[in-house]
Amino acid sequence: MFRIGEFSRLVRVSPRMLRHYEKCGLLSPAQIDPETGYRQYAAGQIPLVGRITALRDVGFSIERIGEILPRFEDKTYLDRVFLERAAEVRRDIETGHDRLKKLMEMSGELRKERDIMLYEVELKKLDAVKVLSLRGILPHYNEESILWEKLAMYIAEHNIACHSDGYSVYFDEAYMESNPDVEVAIPVDELGESRGEFVYKEYPAIELAATLRFSGPFDGGYDAAGEKLARWMEENGYAFAGNLRGHVIVSPDEQPNPEHWLTQLEVPVRKI
Repeated sequence: MFRIGEFSRLVRVSPRMLRHYEKCGLLSPAQIDPETGYRQYAAGQIPLVGRITALRDVGFSIERIGEILPRFEDKTYLDRVFLERAAEVRRDIETGHDRLKKLMEMSGELRKERDIMLYEVELKKLDAVKVLSLRGILPHYNEESILWEKLAMYIAEHNIACHSDGYSVYFDEAYMESNPDVEVAIPVDELGESRGEFVYKEYPAIELAATLRFSGPFDGGYDAAGEKLARWMEENGYAFAGNLRGHVIVSPDEQPNPEHWLTQLEVPVRKI
């Protein structure tokens, strides 16, 4: 079971929205502590959150989502609902282009599944690593490239020897709808002199970490990996013991084809 903040990080939905979904009858906590009132969620609820998020992304109202969810496995009904919504989007194509694209991807006839390869969860020790890092507050998670481009420019300007892999560390206690606190870092052989926001540091060794590799695009890969990792933690009795981070092993700089990107999700854990 996961506390609301931990669950929000895994499903990339803020605690505020999870409480809103509960209030609207879409998603109830798996368990509420009768003494503290703390909400706890289960890994098995992640697919339902994914359905709610996907339907909201294409413009369905909360009320309409409540009508669709009970019949989500009815392909004929679902295709009819999607086609009706597509007609609405087409009437406002200039402002609705992104929603229309997602809707077509969701349609039974036009859906094109992304090829995300998930590997098995491994429980292991992670060695300490020296890095050059840049931390900042981003408008949204999907704008992490702002930090990466700034760090890459600094590395090029100062001719810094570094490795080809990289880390993204997420410091917020829960998933943030805006202004997330994120750090990106590139491994180096030796620690240099920090200058302003560009900081040399050593990530300490993690004695016990649950790790999961996935190959493919970041968009979609993080969600699929997060769900599998959550199920593994719940089934094997582990809880968060530190910040979630992503380790990009094969990056876009090395391989232009997204299908060949390789990322490892890393979570410090403790046995419950």
